[in-house]
Amino acid sequence: MMTISSDISHIPVIDFSLFHTDIHACAKQILDAAENVGFFYLRNFGLNRNEVQDMFALSKEFFAQPKEEKHVYAITKDNIGYSSVRQEAVDPQHYAQGDYKESFHIAKFKQNEPGQDLPPVFDTARIKVDHFVKTCHTIVSQIMECLAIALEIPESEGGRAWFSSRHKYEMPSNDVLRLLHYPPLEHASETDDIRIGRHSDYGSLTLLFQNGVAGLQIQANRDDDKEIRWLDAPVLEDCLTVNLGDCLEYWTNGLLRSTKHRVVFTPETQMQPRYSMAYFCQGGQAVLEPVPSRFITKSANEEKERAKDEAATPPLTAAKHLEMRLNATYSAY
Repeated sequence: MMTISSDISHIPVIDFSLFHTDIHACAKQILDAAENVGFFYLRNFGLNRNEVQDMFALSKEFFAQPKEEKHVYAITKDNIGYSSVRQEAVDPQHYAQGDYKESFHIAKFKQNEPGQDLPPVFDTARIKVDHFVKTCHTIVSQIMECLAIALEIPESEGGRAWFSSRHKYEMPSNDVLRLLHYPPLEHASETDDIRIGRHSDYGSLTLLFQNGVAGLQIQANRDDDKEIRWLDAPVLEDCLTVNLGDCLEYWTNGLLRSTKHRVVFTPETQMQPRYSMAYFCQGGQAVLEPVPSRFITKSANEEKERAKDEAATPPLTAAKHLEMRLNATYSAY
């Protein structure tokens, strides 16, 4: 394993075809990125350019509808449906006015049927959407297998399936494919414009598809007490952006990195619309307990304190963590 660095200087690019040709080399690269950066790009990840662009076309068609038609599918307590501009505030402490974007959250399909009422624009594309969502989940499962291999989780404890077995597609969870639209500003500004405030992702893994207009920045330094430095995450052609969420950081006692990030438009891009898609993988009722790996260090005192905490309160699950974070996100609306 590599020595963990405190600051981030670049985002690595990984050829994911290695998963099928040399999984141990693939696992090492992914673990190094997960430890040191918390973000990485994937090439050759299992969806072709046309499949991705077809989903972007559907997204644009949905967001082009009148507001009243989109609000028919307003977001529910299960975090599926339409969320309007400034309805969410992922960083309410510093950006209480809300995030300047709108989104539509698509739940996992069940037996090839949507897990929610979908707008008419999706009527003729349900097979495409189902395939896209399932393929995203497959990619997530493969990344998790790589992490388990690199962490050398014993077979007796679950081995390479330790993470993926807690994220099976058919298990109840709040996985969503999130279509995102950042409208252009009505009036240009001479300063950078924050579209989504600084935050970490709530779940286990996120797959991000970017389309043309950049804007994602990741926090380059871990120490929040110092002046925050930002690193641009440019759009790389035919690449998928992957980042780790809070649950993987919890499971590994902070070894893996749930890096904070934001979306910022520069004066050059403020007048352009931006579209992206994110697949958020959640752990459902999986308990956020330490991974059985020799790389996850726990002192005797930590073990004793954790045992006392567990005796006093129910263990924290991925679903409970998600609920708490979502409540904070929508509290001002």
